[in-house]
Amino acid sequence: MRAITFALPMLLITMSAAARPVAGDDRCSQQPTTQAIVECKVADTKEWDRRLNAAYQALEERAAPAQRKPLLTAQRAWMRYRDANCRFYAAGEGTISRVLAADCLRSTTRDRACELESADNMENGAGPDCR
Repeated sequence: MRAITFALPMLLITMSAAARPVAGDDRCSQQPTTQAIVECKVADTKEWDRRLNAAYQALEERAAPAQRKPLLTAQRAWMRYRDANCRFYAAGEGTISRVLAADCLRSTTRDRACELESADNMENGAGPDCR
């Protein structure tokens, strides 16, 4: 029983730290309906997707020739992962599954865009604005 008493607060602390909203997330969470929340997250995803594509193209242009094929392979594998992972959330029950799936696409796309922006900006020391 003592292990459970200790583990539960630690689990809650860990979950709350991981679930901190990022910019854009607060705005979406304030929407009045599930549909509006999903539409907000889809709009955010489109913006992150635009940044992701720009970062990928910039990185591909600056990459050494030997890095271009591995970059393409990694991007394709990432896309398969993203799609499969977010389908898991979409397969859930209830309307919350729509919100979770939309948030999965948004957050996964944001994370990849930030990763590629960071990789492209390593030379000049500028980090991405991933808020």
